[in-house]
Amino acid sequence: MKSALKALSHHMRLFEMTATFIMLCSGAHATDLKGREAVIWSSGGKYTTALEEAYVKPFEAETGAKIRLVEADADAMVGAVSAQVKAGKVEWDGLSGLDAPYMPKFIKDGLIEKINVSKIPGLEKLPKALRSDYGVPVLNSVVTVSYRNADNVAPLKSVRDFFDPNIKGPRAVSSLAAEAQMVCALALLSDGVSVNDLTKGFDINRCLKIVDRIKDQITAYWANGSQMAQLMIDNSVDYCLCWDGRIIQAAQANPQWQIQHKGGIQFPGFFTYTRGTKNADVLDAFAVYMLDPKRQAEFTKLVGYSSPNPDSVAYLPDNLKPFISVTPEAQAALIALPDALFETMSRQQVELGKAWQAYVSK
Repeated sequence: MKSALKALSHHMRLFEMTATFIMLCSGAHATDLKGREAVIWSSGGKYTTALEEAYVKPFEAETGAKIRLVEADADAMVGAVSAQVKAGKVEWDGLSGLDAPYMPKFIKDGLIEKINVSKIPGLEKLPKALRSDYGVPVLNSVVTVSYRNADNVAPLKSVRDFFDPNIKGPRAVSSLAAEAQMVCALALLSDGVSVNDLTKGFDINRCLKIVDRIKDQITAYWANGSQMAQLMIDNSVDYCLCWDGRIIQAAQANPQWQIQHKGGIQFPGFFTYTRGTKNADVLDAFAVYMLDPKRQAEFTKLVGYSSPNPDSVAYLPDNLKPFISVTPEAQAALIALPDALFETMSRQQVELGKAWQAYVSK
């Protein structure tokens, strides 16, 4: 008995020493960052607000560092980062939520840096498919369809129904050049093109012909995430081809709105480091902070975007779980996009964007 108590006492002392060591290291790290600032791009609206509340404010309070968020739509972000890196005057240290389809072009053009994986514990716990040498996954992004659960509005049973002209109702899609790859991917997949065939190249004319079937029912084109959500909140349309986070935002304000995962596409959104940043250590610490499943759950509660870490679902309320893309039910219905398709999207991004904006402006 005495030996057992002695051993227990020994383990307790080791535990206390380890805890003290961790606290000291944490305190030293916080001291190292005190007074430092990193500027990070986000897409704006409620997304930025959620970043502030779930991650930025508590991170700043614990470390003494400053995270300044700047907002811009996707098209403006691409142009700004390219100009900053080319001029050698980096103003945005990192990009929060850079979607996987952008990654190949950003890597090829030298716009983002490799991350030091050894400085970001927690990455090893995530699915291998979500990992990248050039970013920390912070979202499991989904582009799919939503519908208004109301009389005289036919529920969508899959993304394919959105492109069915026989299902009547006002629709909303994006007007942005950067979103053309999402619209065309969903249109072509819904029309029977396989993921494998899609990786060989987008048939832009076929894509536009598919959209043409329902163009007379497209009554709104959203230009940013906040506008996307507001169209649903206000019941300005019955159907939307949009992002899951904005669907959840709308549903929280207007419970009529439902999500349909079947036939939707999913891919990670990354926290990336702009090439030439002098604040990589601040970004490393912030990335570690964002990987915590409890904090990710808080972020999801605020904005609706699913975390890439399935452990975060356990910390979410039951009414939110049907909308979350990392549940087994959603995963069985969604289409995962392979890296080869991202490469194709990257190659055709400019061509797709120009064709789509010309089409929308007619």
